[in-house]
Amino acid sequence: MKPEKYSQHMLGLMRIVCGLTYLYCSIPTLVQPPVATDHPAFLIYWASRWVQIFAGALILVGLFTRVAAFILSVNFLVMFPYWYQSGFYWPTTEATGFLLASVVCMYLVTAGAGRWSLDALRAELASHLQPR
Repeated sequence: MKPEKYSQHMLGLMRIVCGLTYLYCSIPTLVQPPVATDHPAFLIYWASRWVQIFAGALILVGLFTRVAAFILSVNFLVMFPYWYQSGFYWPTTEATGFLLASVVCMYLVTAGAGRWSLDALRAELASHLQPR
């Protein structure tokens, strides 16, 4: 059995689970925002959740996956010191999931969307429409 044969399928599965996770974690926080609405970074937090919902939906369907994953990686880097740590120290246990999500997004930037995506469908259609 060759594991390389299934790498594009597993990449697509990881992307779908990643997009569902972003949506699952971001939508409820818009319905019930954190209690500290007078926190100086509350506006950044609110905007960050909308970015996570929009980019998570794009990652879920595999449309503009590299761009959406890059935006989410930058979003995580901006939000990390505001909500999980004051400063750049070794991450606490609460922040490890946040850092893991950032690494997954960086991987999606380099690897792309995989076989089961609208990006793959767009590339296939573009190759058929090019003059020969």
